[in-house]
Amino acid sequence: MSLTEQTIVVIGGSSGIGLATAIAARQAGANVVIGSRSKDKLERAKLQIGDNVKAIPLDSSDESSIKAFFSEVGQLDHLFVTAAQAVFSKLSDDNDAALKSSFDGKYWGSYFAAKYAVPRMKENGSISFISGMASWKGYAGGSSAAASGAAVEALARTLAVEFAPIRVNTISAGYVDTPMLDDAMGDNKQENLNVIAASLPLKRIGRPEDIAHAVLFLMSNSYITGTVLHVDGGAKL
Repeated sequence: MSLTEQTIVVIGGSSGIGLATAIAARQAGANVVIGSRSKDKLERAKLQIGDNVKAIPLDSSDESSIKAFFSEVGQLDHLFVTAAQAVFSKLSDDNDAALKSSFDGKYWGSYFAAKYAVPRMKENGSISFISGMASWKGYAGGSSAAASGAAVEALARTLAVEFAPIRVNTISAGYVDTPMLDDAMGDNKQENLNVIAASLPLKRIGRPEDIAHAVLFLMSNSYITGTVLHVDGGAKL
């Protein structure tokens, strides 16, 4: 997939899936801009990505920060939004503030990123969001992840019509071995992952590079818009 001289913006590009996507985009010839909260993580990510990469701090839960970020980015071709930490907590846990913050960061972060990116985006550009299995499969404690993922998928379908010919899609990711998964799995991570992998048709947990490849595919394919691409090892079967 050639993205030579195109500008790819990755919000959440300092680790995990976002970093893998930024690396893949740079290898495909793109000029890369990454954004996240941590300046230290951004600087470390730059070293991994290589040349022609720009790192700009931003808070994806703050509209003014997102607006300032895109003012500094300037013109772009493609946007991938993968920021926001999922919070899993049952309603009975009385953890409402954290659940609301998680939803707001996921949904409104995606919304405002699209709002401020599109006026600077070329007509053959694209936006890719990310959701997850919680948007279609019930998990105890997954209310915020489910609602925010489903909301982002619905947002993408709507924006695909509003922003056309700019394309807008969502990737529904399965279990992917990232720092976020470390937090979710806790001390029994490897044991839990072995059980999950055995239940999947492909018998393995996803790698960040698996999702990165799918993101670049959506950026490169000019006839896909308004869709949800499932990259989950067959979990939906």
